[in-house]
Amino acid sequence: MKKETFAVIPRESEKELSGGLLHSIAIGLLFLSTLFVLSAWMVFHVLIWRALIFGASVSVICGLVIWLIHKGQKRFAGLTLVAFLWLMVSFGAYTAGGVNAPIFVGYAAVIVIAALVLGMRTGTVVIILTAGFGGFLAYAEANSLLPEHFDYPPIARLFIYIFFFFVIILIQKTAVDTTSKAIERASASESQYRTFLENIASVTYINDLSPDVLTTYVSPQVKNILGYTQEEFMTNPSLWMEILFAEDHERVFHESKRTSETGEPFSMEYRVVAKDRRVVWVRDEATLVRNEMGQPQYWLGVWTDITNSKNSESAQLDTLDALLRRTNQLQTASEVSSAATSILELSELLPKVVELIRSHFDYYYVGIFLVDEKREMAVLRAATGEAGKQLLAAQHALEVGNTSMIGWCVANDRARIALDVGKEAIRFKNPVLPLSRSELALPLRARGQVIGAMTIQSVVEAAFTDADITALQTMADQVGNAIETARLFDERSSLINELEAKNAELERFSYTVSHDLKSPLVTIRGFVGYLWEDAKKGDLTRFEKDMQRVVNAAEVMQNLLNDLLELSRVGRVINSLEDIKFGEIVMETFNLILSPPLREKIKFEVQEDMPAIHCDRIRIVEVLQNLVSNSIKFMGDQPEPHIQIGFAGRDDVKGYPIFFVKDNGSGIEPQHHERVFNLFSRLNPEMEGTGIGLAIVKRVIEVHGGRIWLESQGVNKGSTFFFTLPPAE
Repeated sequence: MKKETFAVIPRESEKELSGGLLHSIAIGLLFLSTLFVLSAWMVFHVLIWRALIFGASVSVICGLVIWLIHKGQKRFAGLTLVAFLWLMVSFGAYTAGGVNAPIFVGYAAVIVIAALVLGMRTGTVVIILTAGFGGFLAYAEANSLLPEHFDYPPIARLFIYIFFFFVIILIQKTAVDTTSKAIERASASESQYRTFLENIASVTYINDLSPDVLTTYVSPQVKNILGYTQEEFMTNPSLWMEILFAEDHERVFHESKRTSETGEPFSMEYRVVAKDRRVVWVRDEATLVRNEMGQPQYWLGVWTDITNSKNSESAQLDTLDALLRRTNQLQTASEVSSAATSILELSELLPKVVELIRSHFDYYYVGIFLVDEKREMAVLRAATGEAGKQLLAAQHALEVGNTSMIGWCVANDRARIALDVGKEAIRFKNPVLPLSRSELALPLRARGQVIGAMTIQSVVEAAFTDADITALQTMADQVGNAIETARLFDERSSLINELEAKNAELERFSYTVSHDLKSPLVTIRGFVGYLWEDAKKGDLTRFEKDMQRVVNAAEVMQNLLNDLLELSRVGRVINSLEDIKFGEIVMETFNLILSPPLREKIKFEVQEDMPAIHCDRIRIVEVLQNLVSNSIKFMGDQPEPHIQIGFAGRDDVKGYPIFFVKDNGSGIEPQHHERVFNLFSRLNPEMEGTGIGLAIVKRVIEVHGGRIWLESQGVNKGSTFFFTLPPAE
């Protein structure tokens, strides 16, 4: 492909060319007009007055034109000269016979001057005006509308024709000389310009105006920057589009299209792919070049290699980003530390910590797992987002020591990282976290032992740097210590509450023991006096009755002391634990307390296939004895007594099985539901008993790690005792 030559004559030089040509024409006209006046005075006396008027007018106008040129008003000077000459020729033709007037040939000189000095468009306008006025003169001459005119002799006509021929020759010679000099200067300038362009570091190029933006010229420096030769660009005009970096295609073409439509300068920074596959950053600046008519011709632009500055800028940004990230880490660590020292409730601390870490680092998901008592499962205790809510609701847990990130981390007491979870085989895919691309598991430690792990997940591949892992592990250690502190606080609070409850129970115990033991003693002491009197009187019948009352009071004391002894043993003396079906315990209880008459009087209903439990068999039989005996005792006047024993599902907290003993007896008001489990509590003082039975039941259930509660709608609406026990292992 032929190389395109630069239009190296800038607009300033073009103005100087037209100005110089105009100046030469004005000088030439001034000289010829003077010569014309002298010739007329010496030879053609008949033309002397017209020659003087013509010469004086031309001299004045040429002087004015030269002055305007020196003032920089070159175009106005050209318009002034062309307008004056055209009007002068038109006036001369009108007053000297129309189209037959000798001066009519002067229009040719005016048209040539207009085209050379003002351009073809102005020259065309002058031709149209001349044709129009010439038509008018022809019409006026044909209809005798012209004024009386001077009839030039043939020799005068010849003289005028020769004058204008000289004018045209002068114009041609001036134009040729001026243009030749301009071309010489332009050639020298182009050579210097090309030498300059081909020795600077930047690449100069020319693109055409086609939608495909084809390159028609590129300077040789392109090889130094991109590795492609000038010839490769020239033989493949679309090479520029082919080497554009894929991610920059859209924005570059959008801006190119916009500037092509508006004509605004194009300026962008984008990437291109060099021949050796390097990515090179360039600054592209181009200007739309137009011709004299203002029509767009081509784009002239410069590529500058800015890769080094971009790399430096990128390095600075990376440093700044690292600094900001480190600042963020320190701020987050400070807030986590503050939360760890100020929040002592695990239910409040853990959600606060995971949300702090997720929001400050813009992670996808953060969760905290804690190891259960048997150290077999890591149970999710806090998590962020909607996914966290779903996993918490599902009681998400992972086995310690398995191939999951959390299980491995807890078992090995080491952090584990998956930089691309789609490729790593060290985690289980979780459907509620589909966007995870990086995962980090960090151990939570307290007192030298792993108590759990924290999972941090990101939507970005390779999201965790060594600095991130170090900072996050520091936070994880703070969280581990905070968890242990919160646990100790919970234990302390529980112990304080338990101690307060024990003290309250001891106060009630002291009062009740003093009251309940004192009453039989008073009875015994009183009837001992009666027995003494009966013995003196020899009243054996009365003696036997009083003696029976003393024996009864002693039995009450004995029962009370036995129950107190039994209560004191619960929690201290415990038999070996075993796995046993709950139904077997129910049958054993029935065999101990139910006589045949009771089995006939009361309807007993026992659910089949109840789950097995892990317990002290003897103690749980005692629990059922107490509960069933209470149901029988407080059946009231129920004509169809009915007692049910069954399984009611699983506990939400520990997952323990829930059992119940339900009757349709006298029932208990809601305000007394908690009181019935208190020591020596008897809702009906007239009923036999010490009020210790349900307290013993509650103590046995709690020693097994379960809990017990009562539900009843009120008097004569029956009662249901629910309790939980650990499942069989």
